[in-house]
Amino acid sequence: MKHYILILLTLTHLFSFGQIKPNNKTDFNTIFICIDSITYKNLFQNKFLKDTLLFCKESHQETNDNSYTGKYFIGESSTIEFFQPKKSDKVGDNFGDWGIEFKTRKIGILDDIIGKSKLLKYPIDTSTTTFLDSLTIIPWYKTLSFKTSKNELSILEYQNEYLKYLGFTSDQMNKSMTYKEYNSILSNGKKYPRQFSMVTYIKLYADKKLIDDLQKFGIMNNCEKTKNKIANSETTIEFIEVQKLPKFQIKEITISLLTEQNNRIVKISDNLFIKIKGKKAKLIFKDNK
Repeated sequence: MKHYILILLTLTHLFSFGQIKPNNKTDFNTIFICIDSITYKNLFQNKFLKDTLLFCKESHQETNDNSYTGKYFIGESSTIEFFQPKKSDKVGDNFGDWGIEFKTRKIGILDDIIGKSKLLKYPIDTSTTTFLDSLTIIPWYKTLSFKTSKNELSILEYQNEYLKYLGFTSDQMNKSMTYKEYNSILSNGKKYPRQFSMVTYIKLYADKKLIDDLQKFGIMNNCEKTKNKIANSETTIEFIEVQKLPKFQIKEITISLLTEQNNRIVKISDNLFIKIKGKKAKLIFKDNK
């Protein structure tokens, strides 16, 4: 799995978020995409994107089963992760690979979700990812996923040992935490410094197998489900049915912004444009269908 939580440690002097009543729902957390090398190289070149719209970070991570470097658009309430192709058979390392990740709000909820999937006889993968650095090796997060060789739909849950490593108290770990509340504890009340609030919409191509996985994934996350969408109160995933999946399946990602912005279009490369209008920004990917 391509996922980078330790980025938040670099932002502890930057974030401050409001409190939300705790509950046991899951939240959209991350989308990762493997893009072409030219687009990857150009991601942080535009000054407006880097200094106003998006908090940008490139970083390397080591886990028990993977080693990767990525570029990250870090929002107030979610993250977009980009990787460039490399020689590997892991999901996320080849052009067009992608993953969507939701996160539980409390330790122990994932076990309930796994139990639900077993009752429904859903074919899922489960794993525990270990965090590695020069000083420690500890369980980082546990994952439930629907996975193929090109994409992954997952729900993760941080582990006690990792939260203790970050400095969370026992009382904090026993409470339900949204993404915002999690960051608030790490940030010590600093204001988020950019405009990217959260991912609100994803549009992608899907064949019958992927549609089935998306609908099951929606059930696991208590999303509303229609013929071509799954959605919670904040994020909608829309799919266009095709018989054969194109090499690059993601068409569009929409993010909400904290304040109104002047209309503009920023070209990252021939394969990616960002269209800003009011309190929304759309990442529009070249249609490689």
